[in-house]
Formats: sequence, structure tokens, C-alpha cells
Amino acid sequence: MHKKSILSASCVLSCGILFGFPEHSMAEESSKQPTVTKEEAQDKAKSYIKGVSEKSYPNWKGAQLGQSTTLYDLEGSITGYAFQVQKDNQDSGYIIANSEKQAPSIIESTREGKNPYQQVEEGMSLYTGPLQHYKKVGQTIVNLHTEQTTDIKTAKQKVKTNKTEELKKSNYFSDIKTAQSIPGFKENSISNVPDNQWYYGCSPTAFSNVVEYWAQNGYNNLKYNNETTNQVIEKLGKIMKTTPGKKLPGRAEGGQTSVNEMVPGIKKYWNERGYQPEVNMDVTPTYEEYTREIDEGRPITVTIVNDPFYSTHSVTGVGYEQMYIPEINEDFKNFVLHDTWEDTPVDAYYSYNDSVKNIHSFITITPFSFVDAPRSHWAYNEIAYMAQNKIMTGYGNGYFGSADNVTREQLAAFLYRYLKPATTNDNPYTDLNNTPFQKEILALTKSGIFSVNAAKTFNPKGTATRAEVATVLTKAFNLKVKANYEFNDMKGHWANEYVKALYSNGIASGTGNKNFSPDAKVNREQMAMFLYRAIHLDENFKPSPIQ
Repeated sequence: MHKKSILSASCVLSCGILFGFPEHSMAEESSKQPTVTKEEAQDKAKSYIKGVSEKSYPNWKGAQLGQSTTLYDLEGSITGYAFQVQKDNQDSGYIIANSEKQAPSIIESTREGKNPYQQVEEGMSLYTGPLQHYKKVGQTIVNLHTEQTTDIKTAKQKVKTNKTEELKKSNYFSDIKTAQSIPGFKENSISNVPDNQWYYGCSPTAFSNVVEYWAQNGYNNLKYNNETTNQVIEKLGKIMKTTPGKKLPGRAEGGQTSVNEMVPGIKKYWNERGYQPEVNMDVTPTYEEYTREIDEGRPITVTIVNDPFYSTHSVTGVGYEQMYIPEINEDFKNFVLHDTWEDTPVDAYYSYNDSVKNIHSFITITPFSFVDAPRSHWAYNEIAYMAQNKIMTGYGNGYFGSADNVTREQLAAFLYRYLKPATTNDNPYTDLNNTPFQKEILALTKSGIFSVNAAKTFNPKGTATRAEVATVLTKAFNLKVKANYEFNDMKGHWANEYVKALYSNGIASGTGNKNFSPDAKVNREQMAMFLYRAIHLDENFKPSPIQ
């Protein structure tokens, strides 16, 4: 689905300053030659279309390259080549290929829409990084999305001032790798994340995508029923002290947000709506961190710097795509982003390896926080998953109860919420009158996960032991023993085979000295870890001998 082609505003403080520069094409300004020719880039773009069509987007099968444009930086050096993708004479996205060999061959792409440079005269197209589409007009450069203008001298200085920070950050990121040892394909995206269009500023707009996503997923107060999207954006902008952006004839101004105001502003907005989120800014972001947030169902905000116009520009991360294309021997790692512009496709794909030098930070939002399970907690990701998916939800007073023991009735509730077995009225037990989880216990018993003892008691308030947890997880997830490794204290124990299954599938380890401690109690943080690993079972896990 395409966005409407309407003038949108940028997130800058000022614009429209003109200085005197000779009027000629960027191609004339530099004699620096690219290491990849346009013909070579075209071949790589064709291979990219083929790879994408086979692995992730079959609608590109049979697509061809159409109009092409050479792209330049502010110094007049070639930075890449833009190609229109067409199928059945219809525009079907675009590809921007790199001009340098020691870099990702494809920098940016979309699966629908038009090449942003289609109407730009050859030799006047500028590309300085992710989302940075410009043209040279006389003495100025023009943002193709906002029609904002700035003089070249000012634009060069803005980029130059960010280079020192870029060099400092470069040590945090690994170089691009080709021909990975385990080439393959992996993708994931979060459904129904809004793609709100620019209003007031790019940062509050990008954050509004995240806010409205969570408003649709259990955090209703983040957007009131009588509240519009623009009202949400403006509220966020005011809290984050965004300079109000304005749309003016042929240009736009304002909309800047200081990165130092983003995290406090987001926390304040959520707090005022009755929620206590965990908000974190990471200025040394990694691809692994990004994909983990997406896999856990949490949209992420990416802040970009080194833009000729913007001090910062914020976009919303909603997915990723990783694929190996053998024809060009390259492993692609792409972000899938919503970029806040009205004239671009909903989803844009950007190379992580190429754009990382322009990334200032990731801002992650977990829509709740626990005093006893902060982000530094050893089981934070597992606890966050449980709470986010309403499997283990904490006590409602800001505490998760990490160190509290799990009772048998609570164990039943956790499994029921994930497995959702059929309910039953059959009650073989004599001691369920005072438990709030009778429905859950009976359903799991009917499905064979819990067994009825000779006394016909369930002992709902009793603490679950490691042996009992091993037993019910093995039954609930149909775990098989992958290796006959046996703990010293499990020989002859009634749960020995269940513990073997748990250990050999990587769900639980021992407690030291080759023991499992089957009678030890299980607390809530441990239970979150065991259940998370069972839910996300690694079929390729290879157990090692017990140490």
C-alpha cells in the first residue's frame, strides 16, 4: 500500500538559507572514481531481485530493472546507483546499489513504489545515507520528501561535525561478513505497527507508532478513545520539548528533538497514562539487539545522525530480513523501517552494515517494569516475555516476585495460559475448593500433563520442585531424550527420564557437582527461564556431557 504523496515536514531547526555556489552537476565536482561501475551494480541488483523473489517476496519473480540514476555525495563523489524495479510495466519498488566494493552491495530497497529520484535530472541526485534522498538545484540541495532546502556549505558542515562521533562509534561494530559459515534466510516482522505520517516532528511521530501499537495490545490508556493520532504526536512532542514543526509553502521548518529529551519524555508520557515502562537508549546498538527486540514483539525506535539537514532523524523498526544470496556471495542484514514520510512505501529495507555508521542509538520500550527484575537482571528477557504475553504477570505493585517460590497451582496457571488446553468439569481431586486455578488444573490433568496420585490430592498451595517442573514441561512440550546423560542424584529417581529430557533439550542444567537437586524449590525467575526455553525450543540443540 502506498502513502499519499503530500508535502511533509522534516525534523530540523531551520531551513532555506542560501549561499553562493556555482551551478553545475555533482558529476563535475569530483574526479574520485567508484570501485563499482554502474554495470556491475546493475548485475548485483538483478541478483538481489532474484534472491529476494526466491526467499522472501515472490511478487518480485520476473521483475526487471527500469530507470537508473547515478547518485552522488555532497563532494560530488559517486555513492551509489538507484534502479527502479518494474513488473508488468508497473513500479514495484526500487533498489539503491553501493558504489564501493568493500561494503554491502545493496544499501536500500523497497518492495513497492517509485524510485525517489525518478524526476531528478541526471547528475543532480544526491544520496548521503539511509533515508537521505536529495537533489541539487542551483546553489542548494533539496530534500525530495519535504522540499526543504539548504545551502551546500551548511550541509557539508553538518555532516562533518558528526564524523568524529562516527569514528568513535565505529569500533563497536563488526565489519561486513560475506559467505557466512551457515548461510540461510531469516525474517521476522511485527504486524499492525502504525506508519503514522509526519506531524510536529519526526521523533514524536516515530514514537507515536510505538505508542499506538501498544495501545492496540493491552495498554489502552496510551491513546484515549476520543484522541486523534496527531494529538498523540503533539503530546509526545511537547513532553520531549520538540521544536514545533511547521509546513510552509515549498519548505518545512522546525520539528527537532534533542536525543537527551527522548527517554525522559517517553517515560513521562507513559507514566501520565498509568504505566511504568522500561525505556532504554543504547548508543552502541547491535544487529543482535535489534533482532531480539523484534523477535520479542517490541517495535524499536532508531535514531539516525549524519544527515545534511537533520541533527537527528527518528524512524520505527518493525522487522528484519537476513538472507544469503549465492550469486553475489553476500549475506544481507536488513532493517525493515517505517520512516514517517508520506511519499514513501510503508516498509523500507535498509542495510544494517551500511547504515550502522549513521545510527546514533536504539531506544527500546518494554511496556512494563519490575523493581526486582530490571534490565540488568539475568533473566530479564525471559521475564519480559512472560509478562508481555500475560503468562506470568507479576503482582501489580511493581514487583515480579523474582525470588518467590512457584506453587503448584501457579505452575498450572502458567502452562494453561500458554497451552490453552480444552476445559473440563471432570474433577478427580479432593482438595481444589480453595484454589482460584481449578479450571487450569483440571484442564491440564485432562490433557495428561498432571497426574492424579493415589490420595487424589493436587496440593495446589505446595511449592513446585525441580523434579515436578521437569515432569510437566516434558509432558507439555512432548520433549524427547536426546542423550542418555544422567545426574548423580537422579539414579533410580522417579523423574529421572523427565530430567534427562529437560537437560538434553537445553532447558535446564544441574546445580553443581553433577547433581540436579530434584527436591529443590523453583522460584519465579527460574520458572520464567525454564518455560521460555521450552517455548522457544531449539530443535538443533546438541547436549554436552554433564559437567
